[in-house]
Formats: sequence, structure tokens, C-alpha cells
Amino acid sequence: MKIYSISIVLAPPSGSSVRGSIGEFITFLTKTVVDRTPQGQRQTVQEQSHVAHVYNRGGAEQLAAVIITDQEYPVRPAFSLLTKILDDFTAKVPQSSFSNPSSISFPEINTYIEKYQDPRQADTIMRVQQELDETKIVLHKTIESVLQRGEKLDNLVERSNALSMQSKMFYKTAKKSLHSLILLIIMSLIRRFSKRIDYITDSRAPLDTDGAIPVTRSLERTLDGVIDQLNRPAISTSDLPAIWDAIRNMNGVGLDDRKLLLEKLIQIMSRTKDYAVSKKMQQMVINLLYKDLPHPPTGYLCSIPVNPTQSHVPQTRVKYAFRSADGSNNNPLFPTLGQAGSPYARSVSSTRTIPKSALPDPGLVFDTLLKRDKFEKHPAGISALFFAFADLVIHSIFNTNHTDWTINDASSYLDLSILYGSSDKEVDSIRKKDGSGALYEDVFADKRLLMMPPASCALLVLLSRNHNFIAQRIRDINENGNYSQNPEGDAIMLQDDEIFHRARLVNCGYFMQIILGDYVGAILGLVRDETDWRLNPLMTMREADHDFAPTGEGNVCSVEFNLLYRWHATLSEPDTEWITGFFDNVFEGADPSAVTIQDFKRAAHKKLIVEEPVTKWEFGKIKREASGRFKDEDLARLLQSATKAYSGAFKARGIPEALRVIEIMGIQQSRSWGTCSLNEFRKFLGLKPYASFKDWNPDPEIYDAAQALYRDIDNLELHVGLQAEEAKKPGPGAGLCPGYTISRAILADAVSLSRGDRFLTADFNPFNFTSWGYQYCQYDPQDGSYGGLLTKLLFQMLPDFYPRGSAYAHFPFLVPEYMEDHMRHMSPDLVDKYTWTEPRRLSPTVAVDRFADVKKVLEDESAYLSAYGGRLFKTVEPQVVKKKDTVRGEDRRVAAIESAERKLIAGAADVSTAIFNKPDPEFASYFVNRTKTLIENKSFDKVGSRTKCVDIIKDVINLLPIHWASDILGLPLKTYSNPRGVWYEEPTYQKWADVAQYVYLNYDPVDDWKLRGCSQEASKEILEMLQPHLDHVASTFRFSISDAHNHMGIGGKNSHAFLKKLWHKLGKNYTRTEFTAQVFAAVVPTAALYSQALAHIVDFYLDQDKQVAREEIVRLAALMEKEKDASGRIMGYAYEALRLNPPIAGVYRTAAQDVILGSAVEVKAGDNLFASISNANQDSSVFGPEPALADYLRAASNPGLASFIGETGLLTSEFFQATVPGVLGAIFKLKDLQRGPGLSGSFTRFKEDFYGTQATRYINSSGHITPLADSLVIQFAQ
Repeated sequence: MKIYSISIVLAPPSGSSVRGSIGEFITFLTKTVVDRTPQGQRQTVQEQSHVAHVYNRGGAEQLAAVIITDQEYPVRPAFSLLTKILDDFTAKVPQSSFSNPSSISFPEINTYIEKYQDPRQADTIMRVQQELDETKIVLHKTIESVLQRGEKLDNLVERSNALSMQSKMFYKTAKKSLHSLILLIIMSLIRRFSKRIDYITDSRAPLDTDGAIPVTRSLERTLDGVIDQLNRPAISTSDLPAIWDAIRNMNGVGLDDRKLLLEKLIQIMSRTKDYAVSKKMQQMVINLLYKDLPHPPTGYLCSIPVNPTQSHVPQTRVKYAFRSADGSNNNPLFPTLGQAGSPYARSVSSTRTIPKSALPDPGLVFDTLLKRDKFEKHPAGISALFFAFADLVIHSIFNTNHTDWTINDASSYLDLSILYGSSDKEVDSIRKKDGSGALYEDVFADKRLLMMPPASCALLVLLSRNHNFIAQRIRDINENGNYSQNPEGDAIMLQDDEIFHRARLVNCGYFMQIILGDYVGAILGLVRDETDWRLNPLMTMREADHDFAPTGEGNVCSVEFNLLYRWHATLSEPDTEWITGFFDNVFEGADPSAVTIQDFKRAAHKKLIVEEPVTKWEFGKIKREASGRFKDEDLARLLQSATKAYSGAFKARGIPEALRVIEIMGIQQSRSWGTCSLNEFRKFLGLKPYASFKDWNPDPEIYDAAQALYRDIDNLELHVGLQAEEAKKPGPGAGLCPGYTISRAILADAVSLSRGDRFLTADFNPFNFTSWGYQYCQYDPQDGSYGGLLTKLLFQMLPDFYPRGSAYAHFPFLVPEYMEDHMRHMSPDLVDKYTWTEPRRLSPTVAVDRFADVKKVLEDESAYLSAYGGRLFKTVEPQVVKKKDTVRGEDRRVAAIESAERKLIAGAADVSTAIFNKPDPEFASYFVNRTKTLIENKSFDKVGSRTKCVDIIKDVINLLPIHWASDILGLPLKTYSNPRGVWYEEPTYQKWADVAQYVYLNYDPVDDWKLRGCSQEASKEILEMLQPHLDHVASTFRFSISDAHNHMGIGGKNSHAFLKKLWHKLGKNYTRTEFTAQVFAAVVPTAALYSQALAHIVDFYLDQDKQVAREEIVRLAALMEKEKDASGRIMGYAYEALRLNPPIAGVYRTAAQDVILGSAVEVKAGDNLFASISNANQDSSVFGPEPALADYLRAASNPGLASFIGETGLLTSEFFQATVPGVLGAIFKLKDLQRGPGLSGSFTRFKEDFYGTQATRYINSSGHITPLADSLVIQFAQ
């Protein structure tokens, strides 16, 4: 029984100041029932699970009281309470103040809500039973019965001005809640049944998939898709009018874009993204949008150039595709198509006969239709940073020549000409040309950006840094083996050109993916609607007649689309202030309404010509440092200020007055080009032309003014018509909310720009981009940002100012305030995973290199804090924290989480000690035997030879701890010894590696979100298997149906004895769920780290110069059963390998207090430390004057810093020392052992600088960079 609210209102009710969706709806319900309750009457009205009890006492006071409860709260106590409340209220509050509710103080009402949750208290208040018996209480089953004839609550809610859009959404959602609950229960049962079926099906799947990727849990995935479609159907009856309009008018008068057909198609495609129908629809839409424009153009403003420019790169030496400086040669058959310095194309040939002299004065048009009357926030929460990025897109493809308006001095491709320039001279001005392929620090080539709000320049600087990051990474990886760290002579420029051009390709591809992912994602509202689906115009596809749909045909920007992007109405308030100040300085304080075009030209020549070299350019009042770079904090401040600022809404009368002269020039430009009218442009796009000015914009002030200026709707100019057209409302498929014509045309332009570019389609491949570069350009749908690459750019380029989980990084194109409120209603379970406050600079990172200091940092866990425990808890949090504990108020939620975390950390440490500190002697023999078995089962033969090969990392070392843990914990791993298992080996290793990387190797914030999600999925899967085992061993009856079912895929019940021993020893103070999580935390996260350490030891001793040492290890391994110290001597070899070839270069810690390390390293509390294990292991004061030389006789007790995460899990020294010697002996005793042929016998890796430490990074078989070794082939004789 529960009371939700108590209200005292005037009858009839007046306004309310309640906030929040639930509060607003309760107030709305209260007013509705009071308004329909006659004076002197009591009513009880039920609305779904809520009951409203109302007493309209009326009389001279005209007061009513309402209490809203759940269905279980009794009626009579409720009315007893209402009577007391009204009596107490009238006794304390004078009637004269009733008309001013804000002045009334009656705190007792809150006391009533808390006190009378128990109805027995309410029923003894005043003993009003006799009065209630004599008074008729009208009981209504539903609220509909108290409404007037013909009234519906749904309609009242929809028409109410007192309810926000969120509250109306809450009502609609709440109305469905009961049906949803029933459906949820049914679906939960079906899902559980489907899991059982999948388990049986997967256990019967073949062990050898013949190279195919295993498909598991297929029924469960299908069911999830069905449930998702039921919850969020892709199509509804409300979509039918738009479809019918398309059928009738597509090839006739044109589509009525007010019916939102395209938006509905976007919604259908995004909600069916996992089905073939979505891809088919996407191909249809892309074809439609691409063919909106002719390829090549059919008309130009003037004659076009005949000869393309030539690049300075010698063609005979170039074996890769590259972009020319001016965009020429994009289409090899038409090399001048779209090159810089070409005339604009004309898409629509106008047939209007109205003379220019009959058109209204441009200044009058601005003052009447375009000048901002008031600032309006963007209705879909688009931030100013979105339009700062839009500046980069627009200026990349439009640069109208100042003396000849028919010429576009930019290429017609998204080639980042704003960064690199549009001529060889401009490109040369930003390049170092030192063999690195890099640019000068924080430079860009287009001076026009200096005249934009500073966030645009800040974004461009990040892209400049991105080029240098890409160039350095390409050079470090050196995929083709042709780069030198110190080239000489002609080789310098050859190398510099190749790295520069490849880096530019990658950077332009990255820029395009930001456009398609972040930018178009915001335009279509996909980020706001939390979908990672994206329209992909770059895809290769065939037409219905089997011909390839064209790509890479080239592109030429047209005057119509030049006018499409005049988005000055969207300037935010801070940007409006900036631009006003900028022009005030340019025109020396002149009144904007009096500035003429001639004034602008004179002022531009006087003040806007930049003579300084690009390395000296500055913007936004920020200064360069001595290195030439801008401070990270200055760039972050500009970007974050733009993220939190609402952009302006698209609307008529929305352009700031400071831009009056710019808009007048735009109108004159449009007229000089002979541009078509708005209706002609709409017909060209296949849209229905407007029949009247009112159709174009229904605001009487706008359409009356436009009619007075232009007389006939067919005379309405394109530029003005686009700017002042009615704006679209936010909704599915609609995020940008411009005018309807812009909304349709912008997608056609985006598809043409991307699909027509050879370097983004036919030549967008790993051959030209390198394998890593190609992968770098792909967005990750699991990164918490719902698609796009801007998040990664912010994390990588400004790591100290964009902490992991920050909404400022994940949703930079949406105002955090707006997105948080929206997500709280859409996905309340997700909202607390992000941080919504403006980021603060992270504490500085101090490098620690000396052996003694690093050892102290690693060992003193109280003074130097690691993030391991917190991340370990995050991995299992969804399983161990009860849902009810998180919804009982913030204090209880925090207390529940902290308690669960303490239990997990303490319990996992105890379990780790029990398993690993004194390991079972059988563990060592298990590892030896399983190593031999895996080598035998996974090796393959060379044809006509007795030589065998095996991937010792992928197929042996990485699987060893997985096999062992699966056996002792009872996990259904599918192996040669357990072919009826369910989990395939490689996917299982990857899941466990994700857990290890999230907990222990989580260095890059861009990976954090995905790693956390993958780790939680892995923990859920493992705990669902462990829990039934524990239920079985802990149960009095020793039987569990779930456990019996799971054993269909587990090859034995040895795990029961192991888990039973652990449970009886350590589990008595924990629930079974808590203890299961502790077992997981003690074993799984360190499995991949164990493999990594073992892999580095094996790799170290595979070198030819280590053959003698390798033979000695084999000899000692054979003596381990006879000589007690043999194992320890092998570990001396192992630890020396780990010292010289450390698996982890260093670790991060946070100082808990001020301290001075060594003699010079000063650390403040809160500082981050990077403890360099690699450098510490080369400390000559500890390891002698030549620390880089191997000393195989070094005692195992002085191993260097081998244990980089402490004594835990499989890296506990006793367990490590017990199992590693036998494994090394089993591998190294293989006959004629040597590395595999070519590159297969070595790690694919490169070195990267981390605070002065050379850290090893690996490239896996997919081209991704990972901290863990992926593959190494060895060969041996049978």
C-alpha cells in the first residue's frame, strides 16, 4: 500500500509549478478529476494501477483535496485523511492567499505523505466513520467514466498545454506498462526456453568449423530481434499516408515532403538493421539520392578547364593511390572533373522570366524575412559544435573566387582542402618534408577559417594532429618494410611523400566517417534515438539488371547546393556574440544595417588578408607555445563551450543582424548566377512544388511579408526560400530540423559527395590506406556513442580533457543537458553510465623509471592506488547488485554498490589465495599434458615433408589457461576431449582477453566503453554456468535441474568437488551469487595475462642465439621430478626473459598522498603515475653495467619486475612457478624447433612511446592494435 501524492487545489483548478514527467502527469490527473467532481461530492477514480480519491468540499473556500494511491490503499482511510488535510489547511492558511499559491507555506502536507503510508493511522484521525457512512462515495472503475460524453483521456493529454512532451510520452508509456509487463513475463519464459534449446543445439555443433565463424545462440538472437520489433515496430498505420502519397505522386507532381516519407524510411531501415530488408531498402534509398544529381553535371556557369594539374610526385615511383593537391584526377577518365579553380555546375536550368529589376531589394528582403527577431534554441538539442564542424564540411567544398563568382577555388571533394590546401604551394606550406610525412604543429592551410567562430579552428587543429598521429603510426608499423628511421638523400622525399599521401588518404577517410557517422547521424536524429545504424553511401552494390551501381564517377559542386548551406540562423548565442564583435572590429563600429558590399570589400582588403605563415596563425584569443602547438586546455575549452551551447533553430527571421551584408551578398550572388526558384529546385528533387506562400511557411507574418515582396510563390528565390521555409519538427529520422527542402537536398548532396569520390569508394582499401589505416577509419558501434569517429578523435587528441564516459566526448554534437534529459526518459538504465558535467582536466601523469621507485609503486597498494578493483567490480556489477537496491534513493544505491564492491574484492582475494598460493600438484602436470595435446591436435604438415607447424600462441599458449579453468570450474568449452561442449575456443579466449584488457590493460579511454560491455557479457555468460554448479554443491538435496542440463555440454563432474571445497571453506558469509562472482574474479581476468607472459618467454628463446639456453631448459625440465631445484633454475631463465622482453611495458597508478620518489620525482596526491617496468628492468644500479645482456644464472629470487599486477590469479608467483617450467619444457623439446617461415614466425608488433617508455603494441589478424600477442608460428620435425 502506498501514497503517491496529496494535493490541495482550488475548484475549479488553476496552474501548477510541478516539474518532471511523473509530477506533471499526477498534477494533470489531479486537475482533471477535481474539475469533474461536483461540489460536496467524494469520488474514487481508477486509472490503470493508480487510484485518485477526491473530495471537492466547495463552499466559500472553493477547495478540493486529492490523494493518489496504489490500488491496495483502502478507500475510507483515504477520505478520512482528505477531511483532516482540508481542515488543517483552512485553519492555518488564510483564504486571502488562495489566489497566490507561491506565497503559501504548508509543509505539513509532506509529513502526511510519510506518516499515513499506513492506512491504520489515517482511519483513526478523527473518527469520521459516521460522516462517511452518510456521504455517498462515487466509485469509478476508470477515469473515462468521470469525463464528459465524447471526452477521452488520451485526447485530453494530447491537447494539454500543461504537460511537456516528455510527460505526454510518459503517459503513453505508462498506459502500455501493464500489457508490457505481461508480455515481458511471457517473453522471459520463452527466452529461457530458447536458451535451453540453443545450448543443446550448440553442443551438437561440429568441433571443426572448417574455417567458418561459429554461429551460436541463434534462436536466442532471433527471439531478441522479434521482441525488439514488437517493442519498437519499424512501421505503423500512421506511415500509410506517406507511402500512399509516394505511390500516387512519385512520378507525377512530386512527393509531399510534409508527410515525411524519407524520415519514415530512415526509421524502418534503422529498426530493421539486422535484416536483409534493411540493406535492400538502403540500396534503393542510396540509388535514389545519388541519382538526384546528374553525373557528370549537364551544365556549368562558364567554360571548364581542359588540362588537369600535375602532382610533383614522380608517377613511375608511385605504387599507391593519392590525392592531388587541387582534386584533379579523381575520375581518371575526366581528370579535370571537380578540380579546384573550375566553374560551378548548374543543376537546375531556370525558366523564370521575371527580370532582376523586378526582384525585391536584397536589404529589404533581409530586414523583412531573414533578420533575427529573437534567439530560439534548437528544438532537437543540436550543439554549436555541430555547426562548427559543418563549417569544415562547407568550406571544404565551397570557396567562391572573390573576383569571379562563377569559379570555385576549392575542389568538389571532401579532401580536407581546408587543412591541406588546394594547390601544391599551399600543401607545401604545411609540410615538414623531413621523411616523416608529418605537418608542422597545429597548422592548416585555409585562412577563411580564422574568420569563423573559434570552435571550427579547434576542430581543424585536431584533424591536423590526427594527420601527424596517422603518419607516425604508419611509419612505426611499416607494413611494407620500406620505411627507414633515418632516410638519406633522395630517399627522404620519396619516403615523406608516400607517408604524407597515405596519411592524407586515411585522414580524409576518417573525416568522411565523421561526416557519415557523427554529422549525418545527428542530422537524421540517429544518435539522439540511440541507434548505431548509419546510411552507408560508400557500399558496393548492383542494380536490378545486375550492373554495378556507379561509384567514383567524380563530382562537381553546383550553385544550388552552394546556397543550401547558408546556415547563419543556427548561430548560438555565444557565437552570435563572437561574430558581432568580429564584424564590429572589421567595420570599426559601423551600424550593421548601414554596411554596404563596397564597405565589406574595402574592410576585407584592409583587415582580413592574412600575411603571416601558417605556423603563426592564431584564433579565439589563444596563443601558440614555443613548440608551435596550442595548449590542449585552450582547445578543449573552445570545444566544450561549443558542445554545451545550444545552436539556434532554423527559422525565418533567425539570422543575426551582424551578417546582414553577408546575406545581401549571398542574394546578389544567387541572382548573378541565374539561380532557379525554390519551386523549380523542389521539382528537380522530385518534391511537390508549393502552391502558395502559406504552404511554404504557415506563419502569417512570414507568408504575408513574402507575398508582398515576391507576389507569386513561383517567384520566390532559392536562397531566400531555403532560409525562411518552415522548419521541420524533431522526430524519428529528423534531428537537424531545417526547412523541408534543405532536409531532402542535404542527403542527396552527402551521397553524391561521398559516393562520387574515387578515394572514398574504389580506392578506399587496405592496399592504399594500409591495413591499420583502413581499420582506423572504421567506427565501432559498441563505443557508447552510437556510431561515428569524433569521439575517438577527442579522446586521442585531448586525453587529459575528455575522461572516459564523458558525454562531452560521446555526444559532442548534442547539448549534454538535452541528451541527459532525453536519455533519462528513453534509456534510464544507461544514463548513469555517462558523466554529464563539464569535464575537468585530469591529474598530470608522472613517469617513474628507477627500479626501486617502480617496485615501491607496485607493492605499496595503499599509497599508490590502482583501478583494477573498481573495474573488476564493474565487470560483475550487473549480476551482484540487486535491482531493488538501486531504486531506493541515491544514498541506499551508493551504499549497496559500495558494499557489493567490498565483498567482491575481499572474497576474490581469498579465493585467489585458496587456489593459487599453494596450488594443487596436479595443476603442473595438467599444464604439461595439455600443452602436448594441443600441439598434437593443432599442428599441420608441410606437403612432402616431415616438418610440422603450429601457431604456438593462438592454438596453444592462449588456450592453456582457458582449458584448465574450464575443467576446474565446469565450463562447457568445446575441445577435442569434450566435443559436446558449447563454447568454441577462440571466441572464448577473446572474451577472456577482453576481461583482462578491461581490468588490467585499459589504457585508452576510447576502448573503455566497449571493453566494459564485452567484459560484462563475458561475466554474465560464465556466471550463468557457475551458479548452477554452486547451487548443486551447496544444496542439501545435491540436485539442480539447471546444473544437470548444463552438464550435457561439460565432459565430467570434477568441478563439483573443486567448487564444493571452495564453498565450504570460504562461502559461508556470502550468497551463492556473490561467491560465484568471486570465483570468476579470482580466475578469469588473469588468464590472458598468464598467456601473454608465457608467450614472451617462448618468443625470447626462439631466437637462434638462444638455442643453448633453450636446450638447457629442456634438460632441466627432464630433471624436475628428480632434482628439486630444477624448476627454480628454469624460472631463472623465465624471469630473465620477462625482464628483457616484458609482456607489459608499464602500469598506471594514482598517488594517494604527496611523496617524493627517489631524489627528484615529486608526486602530488591525485597525480597519475606511469610506472615503467621496461625501464626499471634496465636499471644498471640493480642489473649491472650491461643490463641489456641476459644473465641466465640470475637467481629466481631476483627476477626483475615480472609480476606487474601483484600476487593475484594465475600470475601468483607460486602458481606461475609451478606451471611454467613444464610448459616450457614441453614446447622447447620439440625436435628441430625453430620459428615459422617468413613473418609468420614473429610477432606482428611495433614500438610506441609511453611517457619515455618504448611499449610494444601488437597487430592482430584483423588489423586491429591490441596489447596482447595474437599469433606466432613455429615449426618442428615429427
